[in-house]
Amino acid sequence: MPDIVFTSILIRFIKVRASSIKDERGAVFSMVITLVTDTFNINNNGTTISAMRFAEALAERGHQIRVITCGDPSESGKDKKTGFEMFYLPELKVPIASRLAHKQNTLFAKPVRSVMEKAIFGSDVVHIYQPWPLGSVAQKVAKRMNIPAIAAFHIQPENITYNIGLKWFPPAAHLIYFLFYLLFFRRFKHIHCPSKFIAAQLRSHGYKARLHVISNGVHPAFCPPDKPKEDTSDPIKVLMVGRLSPEKRQDVLIRAVAKSRYADRIQLYFAGAGPWKRKLIRMGSRLPNPPVFGYYDRDELIKQIHDCVLYIHPSDIEIEGISCIEAFACGLVPIISDSKRSAAAQFALGPQHLFKAGSAKSLAKKIDYWLDNPQLLREAGKKYARYGKRYALKCSIRRIENVYSSMSPSDKNEYHRGFLFKLFSLLFRMGIATPLLLLWVRFVLGVRVYGRKNLRGLKGALTVCNHVHLLDSALVALAVFPRKVIFPTIPQNIKTLWPGKLVRILGGIAIPDSIMELKTFFDEMEFLLMKNHIVHFFPEGELMPYDTSLRSFKKGAFHLAAQAQVPIVPMSITFEPQKGLTKIIRRKPVMRLYIGKPIDPIDTDLENDSKLRMKAVREQMESFVKHSAAG
Repeated sequence: MPDIVFTSILIRFIKVRASSIKDERGAVFSMVITLVTDTFNINNNGTTISAMRFAEALAERGHQIRVITCGDPSESGKDKKTGFEMFYLPELKVPIASRLAHKQNTLFAKPVRSVMEKAIFGSDVVHIYQPWPLGSVAQKVAKRMNIPAIAAFHIQPENITYNIGLKWFPPAAHLIYFLFYLLFFRRFKHIHCPSKFIAAQLRSHGYKARLHVISNGVHPAFCPPDKPKEDTSDPIKVLMVGRLSPEKRQDVLIRAVAKSRYADRIQLYFAGAGPWKRKLIRMGSRLPNPPVFGYYDRDELIKQIHDCVLYIHPSDIEIEGISCIEAFACGLVPIISDSKRSAAAQFALGPQHLFKAGSAKSLAKKIDYWLDNPQLLREAGKKYARYGKRYALKCSIRRIENVYSSMSPSDKNEYHRGFLFKLFSLLFRMGIATPLLLLWVRFVLGVRVYGRKNLRGLKGALTVCNHVHLLDSALVALAVFPRKVIFPTIPQNIKTLWPGKLVRILGGIAIPDSIMELKTFFDEMEFLLMKNHIVHFFPEGELMPYDTSLRSFKKGAFHLAAQAQVPIVPMSITFEPQKGLTKIIRRKPVMRLYIGKPIDPIDTDLENDSKLRMKAVREQMESFVKHSAAG
């Protein structure tokens, strides 16, 4: 074993040197990528399908693919159809857990160390899809061979709690997040997240790794039909794709159709299989047109999507919602649950595409709206077809390639804040910093704040203000108190011993110097906004003390707000001359902080939204400056 480990490390070093030389020449180099997944070559769940698509697409780009999975060990070797090098392992039988897994059409592979060492030896990267025994052993083998490993987070804890009857007890899901971290994910420096929603969940649950948000990707076959669909009045075909299980909420769709004014004309199609099939058949039998249940291959599913008028996504729990993306990539208009535990709500391009989670009445109303407006439905279909191109599989593959090629076993996440740091920061901010700053700012400097009522009921939001005083960050923090504000700032303000440590404790986060790191920075800020934090930017950039004009804005903050779909709260600091006896004590003008009304997202187009809201923010801020100047 020591000889294998040493040889693997030596090969890894040589490959890294070779790849860096190729990079300098601008060539794309081939990697040996080992995928570790308990199931493969079976279209039984989204995780398996994602692994298969990634393997196929990566192989097409010239990479050598190895797959460690469950199967007949005697069939191990090069797959003649795909060219993948397959390493099959026997099934691991786990009491109770295996029985539950079989109900979900999945299983566990038995980690045979000798086979896994052979598979991982000489790899450039190991991508582990599930946090089960197979993945755990794969991580240990990769670590011993000094080969970078990335874990994928495809199993949402809420899926587990729903299927064991604990959906009513949210702490159970939080416990599973903690156990996943403690027993598996804490060993990784990199985690692949299919959506920003789940990345924000992981960060809020204390996961330390670098989080790489990369969609599972839509296969290029999912595209609008060559010929526009002919309008047909009967039947009105409505589709839902997903496992037939409690968290997918097909029951809500059946009840919604029963309430719809078009109930006698709607024909439901459920694509999928699962433990709830019999129950759903019984429920659907009461409809004028009982639902059609089927399990389709890719070509059959695309044909079914093209034949339908609406796609409904009622799921309460969704880690990404790839079936929803596939549907709207084909031009099928979706209506999506607004569940707070689902990532799919991010795909709504307007309020008419969302319904209240679990409410059949709300869903029926949205179904009737779209069926009442066929012209709007056609226009929305074209809009969604364009939107679906963002999630193309080729884009995901290029991004995961960049992650693979830049990974290092020693990578560290600079944005993680541990529990003890958060606790100390809270106590210091509440008990020392805020009282002292409040005394100084209010009673010594005489600062007044106007418009605090505009902050009431605010959840995640981005605040902006002109940068005109050394204490303007303190003014914003006091105005928003007791909530904590995150202040992106230049690295020099963070990395010094003093006052860098203090700035970090009070919410400062360094804006990276490297352009390569900027995407990670903005992703992390978006995760914070998604978990209802407040992030503050000074869009003018440079500090200009006592400047009474409003300078030009940088675009980054407004693009972030558009991306995160959160309101922007404009603020302005103005200056007034001292009055009365205070002229003798202090000659510098007194500050006034004005808080404007939140500006909600205006447009689904990110570029247009950022431009429109930047203009609206500037107008509000200029009005505060003019009001102050007028006295």
